[in-house]
Amino acid sequence: MEKIPRPESFEIFGKIFFLSNRLEYLGDNDLRKDGLTTKQWQLIAVTGKYFTYPPSVSEVAEALSTTHQNVKQIALKLQDKGFISIEKDEKDKRVLRLRLTEKNRKYWESKTTEDIEFINSLFSSLTEKEIQELYALLLKLEKNIDVKYNETKKNFRP
Repeated sequence: MEKIPRPESFEIFGKIFFLSNRLEYLGDNDLRKDGLTTKQWQLIAVTGKYFTYPPSVSEVAEALSTTHQNVKQIALKLQDKGFISIEKDEKDKRVLRLRLTEKNRKYWESKTTEDIEFINSLFSSLTEKEIQELYALLLKLEKNIDVKYNETKKNFRP
């Protein structure tokens, strides 16, 4: 017999979406002065943090749980702004690779203090211990969701 979900589980589920939308709004507002969006920031962050080489558009799409087309569209805008370059793979010309540029590196280095202040302001109502606990719980939730996500992808038939 299946467990009946606790009302808090439904609330948390809804709050995650609510917070995601609010964070995107706040991030877009913060980045607007620089002509960037939160989605563009995400693509740059994933490209720089999760890969030690210029990843393919498909690899970034997988990391962001989105489509190849969506990543390519965002990447083209970032290329126009000089934050990344889109290059054909040397071995397979059909594969497009994303490379962060020197302009990108300099931009983010110049924003370090500003970014710290912005992020800290979002968590200012939490103690250091609460932040650590929240982080641990989010990692635990992420692992469970990753398992379900991968199972769903494996069994998905378009």
